[in-house]
Parts: sequence; structure tokens; C-alpha cells
Amino acid sequence: MLCVRAPGRVNLIGEHTDYNEGYVLPVAVNLEVRVHANPRSDSRCRVYSELLDEQCEFDLASLPTPEATPPTFARYVVGVAWALQQHTGRTLTGIEATISSTLPIGAGLSSSAAIEAAFAMLWNILDGLHLERMQLALLCQRAEQVYAGVQCGLMDQAVSLLSKAGHALFLDTRTLFTQSIPIPEEWAIVVADTGKPRALTDSEYNLRRAQCEQAVAALRPLLGEEVSTLRDVSPEQAALYLPLVSEPMRRRARHVIGENARVLEFLTALRHAEQAHIRALMLASHASLRDDYEVSCAELDAMVDACLAAGAIGARMTGAGFGGACVALVEKTRVAQFLAEAEQRYRTQTNYTPRFFVCEAVAGASVCN
Repeated sequence: MLCVRAPGRVNLIGEHTDYNEGYVLPVAVNLEVRVHANPRSDSRCRVYSELLDEQCEFDLASLPTPEATPPTFARYVVGVAWALQQHTGRTLTGIEATISSTLPIGAGLSSSAAIEAAFAMLWNILDGLHLERMQLALLCQRAEQVYAGVQCGLMDQAVSLLSKAGHALFLDTRTLFTQSIPIPEEWAIVVADTGKPRALTDSEYNLRRAQCEQAVAALRPLLGEEVSTLRDVSPEQAALYLPLVSEPMRRRARHVIGENARVLEFLTALRHAEQAHIRALMLASHASLRDDYEVSCAELDAMVDACLAAGAIGARMTGAGFGGACVALVEKTRVAQFLAEAEQRYRTQTNYTPRFFVCEAVAGASVCN
């Protein structure tokens, strides 16, 4: 039997920038998906999810189309198989597999990308495909776009496959340049789940992406044909030309352009453990997601306020939005006090029961120890 693990992720800063060819700074955390698999002698696959108590079956020699694939975890497994077979021209090995997970559902920690990364790594090993990790990430992204219908960026798949323990992963989603950025050892990463399931529908996500593309179409006649995505617009150009773009495209673009600049500032602040600067950047990111991108909600806003009042270095919503979780950076010596106070403050503001996960930054997908 082969066991492969793949971590979920929390994004420190750089939200909704990846599908605009921008910058992101996620961290792989020690909440993960594990796949235990036995190879078969034929091309059939039977995969069971312990968490969902659901099973899917399919044949690698005649994969179901996206439309014929059930709208469950099967979309991610079948999608990865499809992407790998398309890329390699090979029929993969059939498997009997079980998926287990410690990732909380609905918290926005990208369990879908973890499933994709785990199965990509599994077949890469089983079939001796010898594909590099970035190539696997790109194929996983393609699988989600085609089989789940979500026009996602590369961040989630890349961080689940490429991360280094103790570090955040800086990723330039245009050039695919990556750099591991150390996280101060005396800081903890706390995922603060609001208890409100993430409700950003696929259609809303795809709408935000379309609005960014519409903003680019409006800016290109003003700035030149070299503007292919919002990545190509500087904050200085935005100040001059965004007033000429209609709403809501103006605000969507303002968020993405500002967020890219914040990621680059954050790299320096993190390297030097500049707490005040990190706090300001995380707060600005959250405010922009709330006001310009309009993907926050009352519960996420309340959780950010609770985390800051409880002594976090910085806090912001993380993930696609409309529910899910916030990320907070907290001094390890203050974690116990922080958890008690943040929960108490949040409960006074909402009717949801929060969950807090004190996380470590871990390495990307690998064979289980």
C-alpha cells in the first residue's frame, strides 16, 4: 500500500491575485489530506472518502466527462487523472483508495487542492511519470478548472506541492518564480474559522474573475497593448486611470493592484519581523477585500476585530470569502490567552461557534512517514 499526504493552506496575504497573474504568499499547514492506495491490475478506480462517507468509481480507460462526473470529491480525483493522462498520453494505474482528512470543511483551507495534489503525487509515483512539482501543480489547476468549473489560479495547488517546512511560499503566478520566506520561530499561525461555511459560489468566483478581465479591457486603450492582466498596472497608473473605469470593475481592479503591492511589502516586513508594518498590511488587505472586492461578511469582519483585540500581530480574512476563516499571526507565548479572548469576543458578536487551529508551516505533498 502507498500513502501520500498533501497539506491544506492558509494565505498570509495576496488574495484573489493569483488568477490575475499576481503575487501570493501562502503557507502549507499541518491540516492535511491522506490517500491510502493499493494498485490494481486493471484501469478501474474505486475511491472512498472517510470524511464524507462517499465513494466514487470510474475507469481510467474511459474517463467520464466533466458533465457526467458527480459534483462531489470525485470531480477532483477524476479531473487529476484526466489532466495527467492528457499530458503524458498514458493510461494510469487503477487503484483502490481511501481518503482521510484533518482539514475542516468550509473553512477555506483548500481541501480540494490538497486532494488534487495528493492524487497527482500518488500517480506520479505509481506510474513513474517523473513530473516536476510545478508541472503537477499546473495540471491540478487545469483539473479543477475543467472538472469543477472553477477558474482558479495556481496558488492552492502550488503551495500544497512546493512548500518548505517553517516557511511561507512566495509565488509569482506569471513567471512561476517561487521563494521560501522564513516565518519567525516565535510566531504561531492561527486559523480562526468563523463557523460560517464558505458560501462563495462558483458563479460568484467566476464573476469576480470576469470583472477583472473587463477592467483590463477598459485600461488597455489607456495604457497600451502590453497590459494583458491587472498585474501590468502599477499603483501610480491606477491612481491616474482607474477613475475612468466604470463600477464595480474599478473597485475590483483597485483591490488586485493594491494587493500585489502589499504582498511585495509584506515580504520585507516578514523577513525583518516588523510587527507594526505586518499589522497594517494585513488590515489594509482585509479592508480592500471587504470594500473593493466585496467578498467578506459580517462574521469575517467580527473575527478580524476579535483577533486584533485579543492581541494578534495581524489578522485578515483568508480564502475566497463569504464565510470560512481568518488568519492571525500570534506570538507563541501569548497563544493560550489569545485563543480564550478571541473566542469570547467573537461569540458576543455572532451566533456562530468558532474553531481555532494553531498551525505549523509544513512541507508540501510527500509519501507519508
